[in-house]
Amino acid sequence: MRTLFFSIICLLAINICRGQTKQVSVEDQKIKKTIVGFLNWYKVNENKLEKTTIITGFNTDTIKKGMIVKINMEAVEQYLTNFNRAGYVSKTFLNNLRQTYQNVSDTLIKHPIVDYFGPIVGLEADPIFGFEPEEILDHVKEGKFTKIYRIYDKAIVKFDISKFSQYIFTLTKISNKWLIDYYGFDGTNFDKMQK
Repeated sequence: MRTLFFSIICLLAINICRGQTKQVSVEDQKIKKTIVGFLNWYKVNENKLEKTTIITGFNTDTIKKGMIVKINMEAVEQYLTNFNRAGYVSKTFLNNLRQTYQNVSDTLIKHPIVDYFGPIVGLEADPIFGFEPEEILDHVKEGKFTKIYRIYDKAIVKFDISKFSQYIFTLTKISNKWLIDYYGFDGTNFDKMQK
């Protein structure tokens, strides 16, 4: 009898302990898979997305006399089409990226640049990951998802790659698939360390 009582207590204790471990939902797994998949896909494909024809009249090595620097919006649309084929980002994400190029194009129309070979303001870095994308893309495996909040078909996710590299993603679920709407730096800990 004593053995039976002890066995029941042990089983209950194990059950209670097991029940208190955090279970990751299927939706959270899909969200994580979308984010990691996007980061890995971008690392492999960023150079294949044909960004080189977007800026015309520009050469990083030499000055071409009489060349006016412009943004080829048709090339931007092709770039966005290729970007969309991966299936990780939403129309909102693509529209924000399109707007980045459109803003630079509008500025170049208002203030033309002729015979220029320096960085184009607004496009001097990767439009998604900034000046050093490898600081993010080369360390995805080390990253940790610290927070995932879901409300119906929307999600906000905090993904920490290091103490200083922390990012926020927002996603929308469309046709049972999570797509990234926004990606940006989370300065919460950085701001705290500055104080």
